[in-house]
Amino acid sequence: MPALPIIAISIGDPNGVGVEIILKTFQDNSLFEQCIPVVYASVDFVQKQQALFNTQVPLGLMEITPKQGVLNIASIWQDTPEVAFGKQTAKAGVAAFESLQAAATAVQKGQADALVTAPINKASIKSLDFPFAGHTHYLGALWGGNALMLLAHDALRVALVTDHIPLLKVTAAITVDLITQKTKQLSKTLEDDFGCQMPKIALLGLNPHAGDQGVIGNEDDTVLKPAIATLKKEGVEISGPFAADGFFGQKSYRNFDAVLSCYHDQGLVGFKTLAFGQGVNITTGLPFVRTSPDHGTAFDIAGKGVASHVSFAAAVQIACTIYNNRQKTD
Repeated sequence: MPALPIIAISIGDPNGVGVEIILKTFQDNSLFEQCIPVVYASVDFVQKQQALFNTQVPLGLMEITPKQGVLNIASIWQDTPEVAFGKQTAKAGVAAFESLQAAATAVQKGQADALVTAPINKASIKSLDFPFAGHTHYLGALWGGNALMLLAHDALRVALVTDHIPLLKVTAAITVDLITQKTKQLSKTLEDDFGCQMPKIALLGLNPHAGDQGVIGNEDDTVLKPAIATLKKEGVEISGPFAADGFFGQKSYRNFDAVLSCYHDQGLVGFKTLAFGQGVNITTGLPFVRTSPDHGTAFDIAGKGVASHVSFAAAVQIACTIYNNRQKTD
């Protein structure tokens, strides 16, 4: 039997729902048959939240190597943060960064096989150590590679040409080269990580109605269509550009293995309307596997014990699946 993958888990913002959804996820003992999880925080911090949320998860202090059948805790904090559920605090941001840094570095050093991240608060974590717009850009800087954000739930997969940039900068950022690069990354991900043979990709138009033949902007004709033509010549199965509203409304995504969206809200509004709370955020294009739930810190319900763990559990399962698929490919 192959060894189970070791999954490094960062807790996200301590004032959010991160630890709650982690504990709820590993109440399902069957997950211990799929992976060996390691949470980067401190034992007393996790124990206090286990008592608060009345979860029954076997915990173990990781010393040198993680143990199978328990939620391993790697104690990495000098100072355990005081929890203030629902509050944005600088101390919580520092703790979130330390957890993320330790977990991501463990994967980079080969001490773990994949990374699953609980949600951070971008304002809290922002600092000289973390001048990034989110996990995706941080991991790209730490691990190298060209990060591509992909949201997945069952057969619905939506990737982004541009991700966390202001809408004002989107048009200038989208070029033939960028579309070509992101499409090839997505195609390779679909083959290697999801087992799709000759994956079919749909590209959403940039402008309303994909420009209406230049009536509402000409970028769809001058940038997107040339990129599609170039990719087709190279053997990539890509179609479009499609008007985003009708594409999701008519459920045209069912005809493709993945959808490539020009900007963040164009693709993710459609995805989250259809699959919110069940989807998984996957960072592809990097040398290591990283997944996360499809939601944020949920400060409004943090500490109340009502957070759903479905998306986080799916993130753990997909991390295991992708890691195992990559091992087969290698």
